[in-house]
Amino acid sequence: MNQFAGAIAAIAMSLPIAVEADQADPGTPGQQYSALLKEYNPASGDLRKATTDLERKAAVERLATFASKFVELAANHPKDPIALTALRQAVQAVGSTDSAAQITWETNRSDYPAGCTDGSAAGTVALVLRDHVLSEKLGPVVDRMRYGYRMEYEECLTAVLEKNPHHEVQALTCLALAQFLNDKLRVLELAEDRPELAECYDIVFGKDYLPEIQRMGRAKLAARIEKLFERAVNEYGDVKFRAGTVGATAKSELYDIRNLAIGKVAPDIEGKDQDGKTFKLSDYRGKVVLLYFWSEF
Repeated sequence: MNQFAGAIAAIAMSLPIAVEADQADPGTPGQQYSALLKEYNPASGDLRKATTDLERKAAVERLATFASKFVELAANHPKDPIALTALRQAVQAVGSTDSAAQITWETNRSDYPAGCTDGSAAGTVALVLRDHVLSEKLGPVVDRMRYGYRMEYEECLTAVLEKNPHHEVQALTCLALAQFLNDKLRVLELAEDRPELAECYDIVFGKDYLPEIQRMGRAKLAARIEKLFERAVNEYGDVKFRAGTVGATAKSELYDIRNLAIGKVAPDIEGKDQDGKTFKLSDYRGKVVLLYFWSEF
């Protein structure tokens, strides 16, 4: 049994217990979602109010309880339109918990919390692949996965890109997968610069998280990322994405990768120095240069 089949089995086993525990009419799926979101929203801001190590840890642990509730709602009502909304919110809840856990590791001196450890990420992916992989309304879910940390999302995005027949969903998935993997490449770079973060990753995401990314290999991972961004430009360039298009976003990402990454030659800059003398950055090639950017408002 793979991890996603196991996640579905765990969800299915939990449902009869939930039904027996509360015989009262919970309302429509939409009403249940609204009620759950009403509880979640205040909890998502608790970390900002916390002032001690214990308060921050408690805030993270409370936030971590919500993702599984959204997953359960989607599992209970797979054919209701609210299912995909709930799954998107489950992805956000896991990501918010993981982000909050990392913040406390940077802030606290003791009482370090874990991230979301209840299998909600795997459960979300399991339901997407079982019930919604062909849906034309899957875009918001895959777009939210772009911000996630969990490696389960990589397998999900890859499967959606391969199987979903809808052009717009394919476009959003291709871009989301490229951005997701690009973030993981930054994780590798950060872990090399700050080896002490390995312990944080182990606690927040599990002991397999960093080794799994490392097994991808930096060179292969970088090549895959560029290929996905190129595909986004060539196959889905005209698809609307936020204030622009998928193509414009992918081109911007490619420019950063190919021109602004560490180790790349800096783009030439022409301007005037503090004495009003015109200069070009290329005039200083081979010399040590400090660029100091500032502005006045």
